[in-house]
Amino acid sequence: MIEGLNKLIERLNLKDLIEIDIHDSYTWSKVSPNSEQVSKVKKAYERLKLRPYIIPIIPGSAPLYLFTRKLGVPFISTAPGNGGRAHAPNEYLTVDTIPKITLYTSALLDEVSYVK
Repeated sequence: MIEGLNKLIERLNLKDLIEIDIHDSYTWSKVSPNSEQVSKVKKAYERLKLRPYIIPIIPGSAPLYLFTRKLGVPFISTAPGNGGRAHAPNEYLTVDTIPKITLYTSALLDEVSYVK
């Protein structure tokens, strides 16, 4: 899990300055970009004429693997708009994003509740 970071530290000759201790971590979670759930997310974006940015692997920042890997229940994190620095003291979301999230949530709920 940490091998890539250790290689980078070594390559940058920072081994004497940086020491990494992992105290706790979660494993990654993944949902296929071709899954039915992702398809519904894409349709909700399309309805609002927005283009989704899809990252199929959620890094281990929460125990989501319990749902996707242990229980087989897909988990998708999704929302349109601009924001950054998630879960940091300076996390932000732009004001123009709030209406987009509201409209998108409505479109997504409509997609997932649609029965053929």
